[in-house]
Amino acid sequence: MLARLWIRALRAGFERGMPRGELARALHEIGFRSLLLVGGGMSFFGAVMLAHGAAQARRVVGDLAVVGPAYFELTLRELGPTLAGLLAAVRVGAAISAELASMEVTEQIDALRMSAGDPLSDLVLPRLLAGVIAFPALIIVGTAASALTGALLATVVYGADGAAFLDASLITRGDIVAFLVKSVGYGLAVPLVSASSGLAARGGPGAIGAATTAGVVASCVAVLVLDLALSGLLFWAGL
Repeated sequence: MLARLWIRALRAGFERGMPRGELARALHEIGFRSLLLVGGGMSFFGAVMLAHGAAQARRVVGDLAVVGPAYFELTLRELGPTLAGLLAAVRVGAAISAELASMEVTEQIDALRMSAGDPLSDLVLPRLLAGVIAFPALIIVGTAASALTGALLATVVYGADGAAFLDASLITRGDIVAFLVKSVGYGLAVPLVSASSGLAARGGPGAIGAATTAGVVASCVAVLVLDLALSGLLFWAGL
C-alpha cells in the first residue's frame, strides 16, 4: 500500500506537475521547524552517552580519550541517524498526518478533486520530496550536535582530550554509506507513512486525533524497522 502510494504520487507529479510553493512550505515545516528539536535533543543524547561512556571507560582503561574514536564512529553510523530520525519522526509524523487528516475530514481534499486538483501531486508529493531533502540535513545537524557536545563535555567536565571524540580514524566508507542510506531512507519513510495515516482518516474531529496518533506511531516504527533492515543489509554487503 505504501509503495503504491509513493508510485501514484510520483506518477501524478510527472503528469500534472507539482506546486513549488507547496514544496517550499513543506521544506519549511519539515526541515526548519524541526531543527531546534533535533539539534537540542541530540545535544542531550550526546551528553548522556558521554557520561555513560566515561563511567565505563574509567573502569576498564582509565583514560576516557581512548574511547573517543569508537564513540564518534558509533555516533555517525548508528546513534546519530536513528535517534535524530526518531526525534524528527515524532514532529513530522504528527504534523503531516494531522494536517492531511484535517483536510480529509473537513472535505477540503474532496473540494480539491472537484476543482480539478490532485491530492497526490498537490499535497502528498511535495511532502515526500521535502522529507527526502530535509531529513538528511536534520540528521547531519543532529549528529554534529551530539558529537560536538560529547567532545565539549569530555574536555570541560572530565578533563580528557575532547579532540579524540571527533577523531575520524575509525570511520570507514561503510560508515558513511550507512549514514547516508539511513538518512535518505528515514526521509522517505516518515512522510510516506504519516501521509497515508492522514489520508485514511474518516469521520468527525475524533478521527483527526486518531490519525495523528497513528501517524506518529507508524513513523517511529518505520524508523526502527528501517534501521534494523538497512543495518542487516549493509552488514550482508560487507559495509
